[in-house]
Amino acid sequence: MPKRLTNKKKWKADLLILNDDEVDEDDRPIIAYKFKRVVFYNSLGITSTEKYQSRQDKREVVKRIKISMDRSITETRNRIKILDVVYQITRIFWNEDDHEMELSLAHVD
Repeated sequence: MPKRLTNKKKWKADLLILNDDEVDEDDRPIIAYKFKRVVFYNSLGITSTEKYQSRQDKREVVKRIKISMDRSITETRNRIKILDVVYQITRIFWNEDDHEMELSLAHVD
């Protein structure tokens, strides 16, 4: 009987979370993202429809990845860091049957 692979994710990325607990000397919040954990992902292609829709929102999607499902990941509080490049999550698609989620990523302004 052949060996069954349980995880087919090839690449590693860092999941960052918003750290809004810190304040500067004038009691203004410092917007900084800190490391939360490592996520494994597979790279997906970008469709022309997604490129068109993202340009209407003034955000160009440059990468799509597929990761294991994690309900704590949101578009506003999380970022993905791949090879020292930080990406903003612009869209999340849930695939309940395969227990995976797809993230559309754009460069951070």
